[in-house]
Amino acid sequence: MSEIQGIAGRNIKFYRGDVDTGTLIVARTKTMTINNESIDVTSDGDEGYRTLLADPATRSIDMSVEGVIRQTDFLDSLLDPTQTAVLEDYTIVIPGIGEVTGDFRFSSVEVGAPHDDAATFSATVESSGAWTFDGE
Repeated sequence: MSEIQGIAGRNIKFYRGDVDTGTLIVARTKTMTINNESIDVTSDGDEGYRTLLADPATRSIDMSVEGVIRQTDFLDSLLDPTQTAVLEDYTIVIPGIGEVTGDFRFSSVEVGAPHDDAATFSATVESSGAWTFDGE
């Protein structure tokens, strides 16, 4: 097992597209949840202990992203009534660990507009299909 000293949150990056040519999603906080939903096969013969299959039912990555509104392209695409779903290639870079690339969509976006402060956004992002992981 390799160890790292730690990672500053600002160094974890989220790009629309790839790292070299994509657009950085400018945010203050990013939270990534890797889901491997269980398949419960518990029966009377398990003496009251839960039994799970080794294979997951559904694998997914969900993210929450929050920040100050400094970009409008993703909001423009979400507000466009001709768009049915904004499903695109995104890359998540975690220094010292690796990169995750796959199709994601913004499933919800909330805009906060305090009277005398910066306008903010918070968004929920969901994976669709398989993703790839390129470890460092």
